[in-house]
Amino acid sequence: MDRVILHYDMDCFYASIEIRDNKKYRGKPLVVAGGVVTTASYEARKFGIHSAMSLFEAKKLCSHLIVVPPDKEKYIKESEKIHNLVLKLTHKIEFIALDEGYIDVTEIIDKYTSKEKFAKLFRERIFKHTKLTCSIGIGYNKLSAKTASDINKPNGQFIFNSQSEFIEYIKDKKIRRLQGIGEKFEKILNKDGYFYVKDIFHLSLKELTTKYGKSRGELLYLSSRGIDYSEVEFDRPTHSVGTENTYSYPLNTEEEFNMKIDEVFEISYERLKEKNFLTKTVTIKVKYSNMRVISKSKTLSLITNDKEQLKIIVNDLFSSLEEKTDIRLLGVSFKNLIEFSSRQLSFKI
Repeated sequence: MDRVILHYDMDCFYASIEIRDNKKYRGKPLVVAGGVVTTASYEARKFGIHSAMSLFEAKKLCSHLIVVPPDKEKYIKESEKIHNLVLKLTHKIEFIALDEGYIDVTEIIDKYTSKEKFAKLFRERIFKHTKLTCSIGIGYNKLSAKTASDINKPNGQFIFNSQSEFIEYIKDKKIRRLQGIGEKFEKILNKDGYFYVKDIFHLSLKELTTKYGKSRGELLYLSSRGIDYSEVEFDRPTHSVGTENTYSYPLNTEEEFNMKIDEVFEISYERLKEKNFLTKTVTIKVKYSNMRVISKSKTLSLITNDKEQLKIIVNDLFSSLEEKTDIRLLGVSFKNLIEFSSRQLSFKI
């Protein structure tokens, strides 16, 4: 299945929050800054003001510039609101800053009539809850999604459906448009006669790495061709909870066996309750002294966290074992989990 990755980027995040909260700032050049500009409104950018510029330089470019000191706590609170909203879509999200993130929507995009419709709904939903705009890029990997989100800023969207679409778009752009190309490297490339992305297409990976070093050469080759295999780094959900115990001596009596089963079950069940999960599948594991391992499972028709019911199932699974001697390991785990309070939510208006 081809990947579908979305990149969202809140437009002038800090400045937009201040403008939203103070009507008198609307339509005026504003920066959020201490000694250095953190964020500049689009009105301020028209004067050439940008982030990381000294406030002294910014005021020289715009004498009537409005300066607002940063309120990090307010921005973090707003970011958490956005994160919680986005997490209703999927857990496959890599938040890379307070104001942007990557989302792997491969498994959910088919629920919507089109990628365009999905991106529009995403932007509308964010605005409905925050009164802030964001720009959206959808691509076949993180590189293409990030590039796409920059194209129609602010409050816009762009979609790359394939690598060929990406190359067709990027080839006529100045080489500085490639991700990771800074001012200094751009000057080196320009000096060598490379001004546009298409100027380096005839160079092989080996030629680029020989000329500019491994790191820079690979960057040029991969980013100009829209190649990026990196994954969206998300906090993966818990697939199972449980425990297993290895014994220093083999279990050979029915009494030992039953006592150890009870111990393992109690620990596993406490972990299930502690994480607030319901389960649909119960699994046991047994390892013998000869290293042979047996696993048995039972999947229920309904999810549950009923202790008595789960204990009966565990006992039944162990009772079904043909061999109950010379045991060195016992394990109990619960799979097919769902949070007790979770609901399947959609991103519909």
